[in-house]
Amino acid sequence: MTDKLRKVIIYALWAFVDAFAVASGVMLFTAAHNQSNIFFIQSMPELNLWLLAGVLLPLWTGALLLFILKKRVYKWLTPLCLLTFSVLGISVSATVRPYAVLALCALTAGSVFVIKGLFPEKQIFLLEGKGLYFAVAAVGVVMTTVLSVGTIARYEAYNSSTFDFGIFAQMFESMATDLTQNTTMERNQLLSHFSVHCSPIYYLLLPFYMIFRCPQFLLAAQATVCMSGVIPLLLLLKRYRYPNTVSFLICCVYCFYPALSTACFYDFHENAFLTPLILWTLYFLEKNKLLGVVISALLLLCVKEDAGFYVVFIGLYALFNKNSSRLSSILLIVMGAVGFVLSTSVVEMFGEGIKVSRYDIYLNSGQDSLVDVVLNVLKNPIFFFSKLLSEQKLLFLLQMGVPLLFIAFYSRKPCDWMLIAPMILLNMAPDYAYQSDINFQYVFGTGAMLLFLFAKNFRYVRSKNRVAMAALLAAFVCLVGFSSSKYASIHDLSSPRLEQTDEALDSIPRDSVIFATTFITPHLYDCPNVYMYPAIYKIDPEIVPDYVCLDNRHGAVKEYEKLLKEWTEKGYKVVSTEGYATILEKPEP
Repeated sequence: MTDKLRKVIIYALWAFVDAFAVASGVMLFTAAHNQSNIFFIQSMPELNLWLLAGVLLPLWTGALLLFILKKRVYKWLTPLCLLTFSVLGISVSATVRPYAVLALCALTAGSVFVIKGLFPEKQIFLLEGKGLYFAVAAVGVVMTTVLSVGTIARYEAYNSSTFDFGIFAQMFESMATDLTQNTTMERNQLLSHFSVHCSPIYYLLLPFYMIFRCPQFLLAAQATVCMSGVIPLLLLLKRYRYPNTVSFLICCVYCFYPALSTACFYDFHENAFLTPLILWTLYFLEKNKLLGVVISALLLLCVKEDAGFYVVFIGLYALFNKNSSRLSSILLIVMGAVGFVLSTSVVEMFGEGIKVSRYDIYLNSGQDSLVDVVLNVLKNPIFFFSKLLSEQKLLFLLQMGVPLLFIAFYSRKPCDWMLIAPMILLNMAPDYAYQSDINFQYVFGTGAMLLFLFAKNFRYVRSKNRVAMAALLAAFVCLVGFSSSKYASIHDLSSPRLEQTDEALDSIPRDSVIFATTFITPHLYDCPNVYMYPAIYKIDPEIVPDYVCLDNRHGAVKEYEKLLKEWTEKGYKVVSTEGYATILEKPEP
């Protein structure tokens, strides 16, 4: 009797903690949603004891009953309650604190290991046979839909800018018209996108764009391409002979991996193709299917000039991996090097050449090539390593590694580090802040390699079901913490000013020369002569706009007033102030 009473008392304490976690999360959500910043204690309202008791007592009582009735589900209460608290707490924060998110992530994931016997090593019957494929497809479709809705809402609420959506929306309209990648927005002059990046991969989307013919399609397509990487990942997991339950949970980790979602919100890039194509290349390499390796690597080289860099390192991975074909490894290294040279030659032929400026910290005066960067690093490796240790880059490392429980770095073979090297060299070595930020497109490629290593190295993990569930909870908390604020545009869609703005912009003749501010340009994608103003890149002074479109929203009021005065002094007359856009027309000669 004493032993049973002791167990009840111990569990009563656990149940109280679980119930309090949920109750406090509910209080935060109801009292502070979209109103307070939970990281400032002064902003919180008074304690609502009735609400606290109303949520805590029923949960506490229910948890005790489950324990007394010996219902196994009680063991799941601690992880689920901490997950609920984390999600509710993060979702009401006006300002995301990345370290707080990571702490909640560690707390939630760690709780899986607290209760003995939680999530035993056995199959979930719903995932047997083809059930696994249906379950993974369902999660993939849901995440694709959620991403599509969020990014499309961002565009339709006039929160997408010239860089990096207006240029690609206009470019696809050019491709649909005459197959050229011409744009006036990218450098404020008519030029081909090939003068900046070599990305023929875009033509794969063109037939589908011709059907839908709108910018929203591009955002939905990007989400689809990004999430499609779960297909080669699932095939890899089947090759590694993981149980279906483990395979399903790892696929969910892929779909919830925060770096993939956050990068999709800024705004549209060819880099999204890197994720599935890298995984397809690695899948065929693991299967020793040379034709598949060649085809997927060729497609990978079509993404961007730096894709050759990934191909070379995949080749080095194969070279040091005794299970891979030597022919495949040598072929990949040669293909990557040749592809890089050819693609950079195309960029130099069309225009600007590759952006070595992002590695300026490794260049001396008068130097301007990647060869100089490599030589200087070899001369002074201490300087190189010092650049990897800033707070921002260590935070980046945590944001990339924690959702995977750092299993991607649990490598017993030197060949695996060939796939970690791109993250070090491309994300952490440069001083270009965007490259070490999960909110930008530079994580699509390196994230794919970490996800592959996560799947591969999972074979070394004991208690696979439990660890996979912990990783899933970690990825989900990080996803909510780092990307939930990006869905704020959905609330803006109810504004009647959006429709007014659309109608005002639609009234402008599409063959006009137009100057527009950065959040307006994406909505003029079907106008071949649109230039961003104020200009980041100099506009030819001989170009005179027929119309000037200004963003008149409250957040841009100072710039708006300055620009309005500038153009009215030039004789331009306001013809519309509907919605978010003020439109001025060139005076009659």
